[in-house]
Amino acid sequence: MVMNNNNKTRVRFAPSPTGFLHIGSVRTALFNYLFAKHNDGKFLLRIEDTDTDRSSEKMIDNILQSLKWLGLDYDENYVKQSDNIEKHKKAANDLLEKGKAYRCFCTKEELQKDKLKVESENGYYKYSGKCRKLTNKQIKEKLSQGKKFAIRFKTPPGITKFKDKVFKNISVNNSEIDDFIIVRSDGSSTYNLAVVVDDSDMEITHVIRGEDHLSNTPKQILLYLALNRTVPKFAHVPLITDSEKSRLSKRTGAVSVEEYRKMGFTPEGLINGLVHLGWGTSHNKTIFTMKELVNKFELNRVNKKRAVFDVEKIKWINGKHISTMSTQKLFPLVVENWKNNSLITKEKIKTDEKRLLAIIELLKSRMRLIPDFSIYGKYFFEDPKKYEKDAIRKHWTKEKVKILLAKLIEEFDNIDDFNLQTSEEVVRRIASENKVKAGVLIHALRLAVTGFSISPSIFDVLILIGKNKVIKRIKSSLEFGEKNGIFI
Repeated sequence: MVMNNNNKTRVRFAPSPTGFLHIGSVRTALFNYLFAKHNDGKFLLRIEDTDTDRSSEKMIDNILQSLKWLGLDYDENYVKQSDNIEKHKKAANDLLEKGKAYRCFCTKEELQKDKLKVESENGYYKYSGKCRKLTNKQIKEKLSQGKKFAIRFKTPPGITKFKDKVFKNISVNNSEIDDFIIVRSDGSSTYNLAVVVDDSDMEITHVIRGEDHLSNTPKQILLYLALNRTVPKFAHVPLITDSEKSRLSKRTGAVSVEEYRKMGFTPEGLINGLVHLGWGTSHNKTIFTMKELVNKFELNRVNKKRAVFDVEKIKWINGKHISTMSTQKLFPLVVENWKNNSLITKEKIKTDEKRLLAIIELLKSRMRLIPDFSIYGKYFFEDPKKYEKDAIRKHWTKEKVKILLAKLIEEFDNIDDFNLQTSEEVVRRIASENKVKAGVLIHALRLAVTGFSISPSIFDVLILIGKNKVIKRIKSSLEFGEKNGIFI
């Protein structure tokens, strides 16, 4: 019997490199990672690459890079399932020799015919087990004829019980489990055999995976017992669905980690958003750091109810992380986005770093994704090309706005030291002298300078844009208003 000699918690994430690492798989990896770290254990990685037709080194690299970007660092060297093929074969042969498995010479055509017959009679198809009854003489005869065979596990009578960490007590009558195939006729091992051998060899103590694997667990427990290996504990986490309770599709969010990175999510925000898909705490709190998650994560807080994926909520969570990130950490992410959107040049990043840092600091509490810094901060780099229509009706059609903006041009032009104090004093004085609330002029000014009705403190914005450009933009807004008959 294989034993975990150090008695430490050991979990594994076992993706297949047949496609990019998508969001559902990441949630599984995250739960494994948090459980391991919470229990001072090991988080291991196994690449299940035995599907040679669909697996690729490119996809393996994508998995490794995605985990690295997310901060889900695995312990020890990762394992390739393809390196264990001989171990899988040996386990199958051991079962054959002990009479716990048998050769099945049934062809696909024969099996399909049997299946159609049972289904036509409204029955539940299960392999008949006819090859289980073959004598040694019959087996030798078929082998001498070169007939291909699969290897089936000889399911014993009885009941298989286990306590799942999420779904609690599970009991399955073994009569409901057919003699399932563990080695195909081409000699390749099936998932159930390979995963049992691999998890056992890696000394996995807890198998944490999606609930879609729940039906495999009784079969795997039977294999563990038949091979005289230690059965791990199991936890099957709920599947992620869309708002209509259907499985996620690419349209509803099941895209790769790389796509979420390109969308402008941060690792911290994405991780924090995903952890809420099936897990919760007794505390009324949503935003967590990785350290806090490791400290709080327990499997008994995972709900078996399927989790609904809400990308807007995850964007909100991501925004909360952006708002608390240091400006220095955000700097390379944001300036890269500004550069890609042609708002700044590579040279400008070096020569204007202080101003760029100030802009990021000013904007970050309002952004949800990294591209938002370009969408809602472009006015720091270029004049508005258009103005919000609703804001025009609300802020530029008030009486005196045209006069107030014209006075601002004159007064701003006369300021020698254009700073937060002097610019605000001018705005508030002009509003007071013309018997209007300061907010009327502030909103009109914000729209003229940024093109938006909402921004950070307009006086901070003015200073970062600069006096001359501010004056130019106010003049442009007045010309726009005259041309379109907006100002009263």
